[in-house]
Amino acid sequence: MLRKIRITAAAVFFTVITLLLLDFTGTLHAWFGWMAKVQLLPAVLAVNAGVVAALVLLTLLFGRVYCSVICPLGVFQDVVSRAAARRRKNRFRYSRALSWLRYGILALFLVALVAHFKPVSNLLAPYSAYGRIVQSLFAPLWGWGNNLLAYFAERIDSYAFYRTDVWVRSAATFAVAAATFALIAVLAWRNGRTWCNTVCPVGTVLGFLARFSLLRPAIDPEKCVGCNRCARNCKASCIDVEHHRIDYSRCVVCMDCIDTCHKNAIAYELRPKTRK
Repeated sequence: MLRKIRITAAAVFFTVITLLLLDFTGTLHAWFGWMAKVQLLPAVLAVNAGVVAALVLLTLLFGRVYCSVICPLGVFQDVVSRAAARRRKNRFRYSRALSWLRYGILALFLVALVAHFKPVSNLLAPYSAYGRIVQSLFAPLWGWGNNLLAYFAERIDSYAFYRTDVWVRSAATFAVAAATFALIAVLAWRNGRTWCNTVCPVGTVLGFLARFSLLRPAIDPEKCVGCNRCARNCKASCIDVEHHRIDYSRCVVCMDCIDTCHKNAIAYELRPKTRK
């Protein structure tokens, strides 16, 4: 049930935020603009203390729900990973966290942010990266599609659609967006949440907080038979079955492990005192 709720919420956020980035009428922004305002990094830069505090509290209570539900770049990786799973199931395995890389990129991001070096900070910021992908690669197609509908509508004296100017980004911006899209898609196709857990600075910060979350998936050693089904289906590669541990700094609370375990050895529960 919890997994279905998460998937539904993620689908709603992902779809609406994508449409917000494509919408040239402003209609959707009047109703759903708040979804863009609850993105963590934009809220930090806008000094929206209420949103930031709410997202921090959400993470401390439930883990990295933000990454699996609210962040469109995170959900995009899940979409690609799910498509890959149709061709090859049980393809993941536990791997150690590359902490030096995660915190190194976070440090680089913070330096670029403070120095106002936008080529680096905007490239690494998840909402900025996703917005660049949508507006550079898909917005022109959306505009041309709208104009085609407007053309046919005019033929039958209907004005349900109206023509709009289609803006194509510069070659450099398009190239960066295409390269980012290709890199994240390939990583998600092959290794699930690699971008989130090694590159994304927001994921690193929330991962640090998630280590102290109140509710979290936990493995019951008495029920676990060591079949590794959970680890082979964990797109964050954070389940160490041998030691019955989950790296909560990388876990995005997708609930796939709970749904996969046929022994009910994993449950979403209050933080155990004796388990990591």
